[in-house]
This record gives sequence, structure tokens and C-alpha cells, in this order.
Amino acid sequence: MKEFKLDQLDMDIIEFLGNNCTMTYEEISVKTGRSIWTVRDRMNLLKQRGIIRGCKADIDYSKIGMKCKAMITFNVPANKIDDFVLFSKKEKGIKKLFIRTGTTRFVITMIGEDCSSLREYARKILPQFDICDVDFEVVLDEI
Repeated sequence: MKEFKLDQLDMDIIEFLGNNCTMTYEEISVKTGRSIWTVRDRMNLLKQRGIIRGCKADIDYSKIGMKCKAMITFNVPANKIDDFVLFSKKEKGIKKLFIRTGTTRFVITMIGEDCSSLREYARKILPQFDICDVDFEVVLDEI
């Protein structure tokens, strides 16, 4: 495949969608001064190359009764990583999974009706993966 280099139009599209992923081809076309077909083709290329991976709503879960958001950091033994990743993808309460460098390699962001039920859920479910070095932190605000 030919080497792909991002140009200003690509960067503009990425910036616009990063701020509001519901923008239409027409809206981006107006903002960039490019034709709707050029914008559509570029967006399709960015998707094909895996640069644009999707569009997700920014939801305020507290307004639908999920009053607690927590970040849980921990480590998972190597033989349980694949099982945990599969589990976390299916689990509705887990909203994000990060695998990172550092002393604790995994971070999940979870939501729940209240913090005590979220903490209890984590105590019951996470041990099946032999998780260790757990730190449970409640998110106070998200800006």
C-alpha cells in the first residue's frame, strides 16, 4: 500500500470530528471550503486506515441515575489478560479499559448507581481474574 501522509484537510476533519463527531459531510465541507465529495472520500480513507475508529456519544451518566464513576487501577497475571480483556468488552458497567506502562498496567473506568455498589461489584467480579495491586478511585468531576 502506498505510504499515507495526512494533509491539512485530513487534520481539519480529525479536529472537527474530535470536537463533534456528529458533523455531517456538508458541515465539514462548508468549514473547509472543500466539496462534499472530497470530504466524504477523505473521511472514508481515514476510516479505512483506522485513524477514525468510530463516533461515540459523550454521556452524562449521572443524569440517568449512574451517580458514581470510578477508575480502578490494577495488575492482571499474564495468563488471565486475554480473559479479562474479553470480559471487559462485554461488561456494560465498564466504559473504558486502558493498558498502560507503569507499576499498575490496567485501568478501567466504571459507572454505577452509587459508589458502594460499584465497589462491591469490583470486589465480587475482579478476583476471578487474580487481579492484584488494586486502587479504587472515585471521579469527582470530569471537565
